[in-house]
Amino acid sequence: MQMNVAPVKLRRIFQISYDEELGLRRAELLRSRGYGVISVIGNEAAKVLLSSPQRYDLFIIGHAAPEETRREMVDWLKAEYPNVKVLALNPPNQEVLAADYNVRQNGPENWLPIVLQLEGPTKTAA
Repeated sequence: MQMNVAPVKLRRIFQISYDEELGLRRAELLRSRGYGVISVIGNEAAKVLLSSPQRYDLFIIGHAAPEETRREMVDWLKAEYPNVKVLALNPPNQEVLAADYNVRQNGPENWLPIVLQLEGPTKTAA
């Protein structure tokens, strides 16, 4: 007997990091939770990769760059992908107002709950 089962929809996250080691750790954690993650270092690499339209469910902006650099990236993302949420990880006393979510970067306990609440990865029963 064959049953039609909807394919698992992998949630895709695009991460713009400004610190390679932290970006790798975030990507590893997200992948362990069932997310598809694309990571790049810096705004220019992000714009090159995002120049061909693709589907993403969330953008994450790392904290280790000047506020202006991060703000410029969020503004660009909001113009190019207006329906995709942006989570900005921030150093103390900084926020990127155009981002949908602003979190002080101290560890995954601060930002992971936001990712998980955004319709976490679809899971199938075993």
